[in-house]
Amino acid sequence: MKLAVLFWLASLAWAQGDLSGKWDVVASPEGRTAMKMGALLKHDGAELTGTVSSAAGSGPLKNAVLGNPHLTFQFLLGKYVFDVKAVVEGSEIKGTFTGPRNMKGSFLAKRADLLAVVAPAEGVEAGKLGSAEYRIDIPKDFNGSLIVYCHGYSPAPGRFDKDKAPTALTKAFLELGYAVAQSGYSTGGWAVKEALEESEAVRKYFLGKYGKPKRTYVTGHSMGGTITMAMIESFPDAYDAALQMCGPVGPSHTGFQKRVFDALVVYDYYFPGILGSPVEITDDVASGLEFMQRIQKEATTYPDRLSAFQKWGGFLSDTEMAQVVAFFAVIQKELIARGGGNAFDNRNTLYQGSPDDGALNRGVKRYTADANAVEYLKKYYTPKADLKQPVLSLHTTYDPLVPAWSANAYGELARLNGGDSLYVQRFVSRNGHCNFTPQETVRAFQDLVTWKETGKRPESGEQK
Repeated sequence: MKLAVLFWLASLAWAQGDLSGKWDVVASPEGRTAMKMGALLKHDGAELTGTVSSAAGSGPLKNAVLGNPHLTFQFLLGKYVFDVKAVVEGSEIKGTFTGPRNMKGSFLAKRADLLAVVAPAEGVEAGKLGSAEYRIDIPKDFNGSLIVYCHGYSPAPGRFDKDKAPTALTKAFLELGYAVAQSGYSTGGWAVKEALEESEAVRKYFLGKYGKPKRTYVTGHSMGGTITMAMIESFPDAYDAALQMCGPVGPSHTGFQKRVFDALVVYDYYFPGILGSPVEITDDVASGLEFMQRIQKEATTYPDRLSAFQKWGGFLSDTEMAQVVAFFAVIQKELIARGGGNAFDNRNTLYQGSPDDGALNRGVKRYTADANAVEYLKKYYTPKADLKQPVLSLHTTYDPLVPAWSANAYGELARLNGGDSLYVQRFVSRNGHCNFTPQETVRAFQDLVTWKETGKRPESGEQK
């Protein structure tokens, strides 16, 4: 029974750790000889599983309840059940256990995979965690801190070539001494759900292999900006600060309704049938450039309609309009497939900004939403705007995909919650989506690091 207790204790010790990995456990029943155990565990979100082993055998972990920092487990050996209560203190877990026949005692678990950790060697590691590819870049002069990068919207999952040079931004971070880890996500499209889980898995993998970083930051562009906000809100104890760039960071359902769906509805009013319909997008979107060129050709054939739609949408050119509409059609088609239906209802929407708003509102088609699709988009992602860590948000002054009102949405929510002291928004005076230079991004990141290290909140305004 002593061994059973030890197995269970070791399992418990691992459960509250940041990562899956190996643990060394010493369990000390009162009045009896302390016993040494080993545990190999897997921590996935709120689920902890694994095996605890000793000379007497091995057994599984069950009924783990993870808190912060408290945790409880049960370990079953034969017909006997053992209960553990513990607290996580850095790389150690300390607590007590009880078992059959009034057995009780103390235990101490230490992360075995952190005891002999050395600074990682310079280089690139690429592989697969679950169904998602990942890449980790480590500089020669590693400063001990990690940046987790979240990429933007892509129709297909990200792929990584170990032999390919890092991007300009990754290279800039490496030159500052930071390691950079990123997931390609297991699916394409609006992969916020998958990205949350799989980017966090990469961080945990880094922690298990190389040790706990001094600081861990999260950053990302476009959809990756949304994921960045979701990460810092969902895992405030894992990440020290966040740099969100050009993402739709307000409630996703609201942002998609106002920018993507409404744009498709109004476009369909001026150019009916090209899309199929806003709730049943044509398969022609898969042709990419060809579909975009079709949109542009149709628009220039009817210059009055083009002028009206450009005025309504604020587009700078017919080329930009065609690119945006084609991209929005791809997004809407993918959202319908992902959520199981159309997530948007425009029966009460009042459209304005056209040359004739009366005619527009009389002529646009009205649609109802599928409840399940709405719930999916609300879940991935509606921000809480109750920050526990600093966030710096960066946008251009003109972005045809994520306009300024969307960029402002998170700050407005934070102010309403009375918690905007940890949120600063800055702008780069330039046109285009995510149109920042690596130098501007690095300076924004350095301002974020200074904020985290000194506690002095930076000023909002233009990012130089």
